Amino acid sequence: MRTLIREVLPREESVNMRPTLERLQHHEFQDRNGVARVVNTVQSMYDAGDIGDDEVSVADRWYREYLFATLGVVEERPSDGRFREKGDVHTWMMGRGKCSARISEIREMLGLCGHVRLEMLLAREMSFSAMARQLYPGISEGRGRMKVSAQCALLLEQLVHVYKNIKKNYR
Repeated sequence: MRTLIREVLPREESVNMRPTLERLQHHEFQDRNGVARVVNTVQSMYDAGDIGDDEVSVADRWYREYLFATLGVVEERPSDGRFREKGDVHTWMMGRGKCSARISEIREMLGLCGHVRLEMLLAREMSFSAMARQLYPGISEGRGRMKVSAQCALLLEQLVHVYKNIKKNYR
């Protein structure tokens, strides 16, 4: 008897799935290990040598916590099956509350201007040019882009130390 449902393995999906033509027009892609990935601003800063591995990992952590705190969405990393989060609606909401408290504490430590730049850089995935148009409308685009790029690199360096201090406080 033939089965109507076929199980597709993740590696098979990644080989067959490509960005749509419309999406290719709006984003810059890089092919890494056979997978097309969107080049975001954090990746471009890393490729340019402006930030290191620590900054990239805290940017990813902040983004995941921000999504969970604001929208209740959890982006799970690929798992090898050994670890699975257990709980019910109450434990998930407690976790969401803790993420929200961390995001608020980071906003207090970095200030509102730093938080706005983190949201623009990580949550809204804006380019430096787009950020410069909003933050510095009165200066040239090139100069504004340079200012925003330097501010974002410094902000991510500070975020590394903020997370280290938060970790010390919760031990």
